[in-house]
Amino acid sequence: MNITIVMEKMRTSWPESFEDDAVKAIKEAIPDNKLLELFFAKKISLEDLASKISWRSFEKLTELMFKQIGYFTLTNFRIKRREIDVLAFNENLVFAADCKHWKRMSFSSLNKSAEMQKLRASFLTSTLTFSKKQIIPLIVTLYESELKIINKIPIVPVFKLKDFVMNIYGYMEIITVIKGP
Repeated sequence: MNITIVMEKMRTSWPESFEDDAVKAIKEAIPDNKLLELFFAKKISLEDLASKISWRSFEKLTELMFKQIGYFTLTNFRIKRREIDVLAFNENLVFAADCKHWKRMSFSSLNKSAEMQKLRASFLTSTLTFSKKQIIPLIVTLYESELKIINKIPIVPVFKLKDFVMNIYGYMEIITVIKGP
C-alpha cells in the first residue's frame, strides 16, 4: 500500500474535533509540545505521533480514541491479579484492550497476547458492573498495517480503531464475544 494512502487513513481515523479535556489529556500524556503542534496541524500522522511516545502515552492515546467515539473508559483496570490496559464501555459493550507499542511482532507473540487477553477479559464477567454486557477482548497495536484476527481476537492498528469500533456488529460473528452470566 502506498505510504501516502496509509498516512491519510491515519489522519482521518482521528475525530476532527477534540474536546477540551481530550486535548488537555493528550498534552499531559505527551510532553513534547512541538510534536503535538505538528500533529494538530496535520503535518505528522497519528502513527508518527504514536511511534514517538512512550508505551504509557500510547495507552492514553488509545483511551482518548475510545472517549472520542463516545465510550466511557477505565485504564489499568486490575481484576484477579491481572490488568487490562484500557476498558471502554457503553450501555451494551465492553472493549477490553491490551495496548502493544511493539516495533516488531511475531505471530507467536501476537498469538500468546491474544490468548492472555481473552483470559483477562473473561474475568470481567465476575464484576457486577460488566456482568450483563458483551465483552470484546482486543489488542491495539502501533505498527501493524491491517486488522487481523488471531484465535478470534481482533488485532487492531491504532489508526483503524475508530472504524473497527464503529463497525463492531459486522465483526461479531468472527471474533470472541464474552457474554455475562
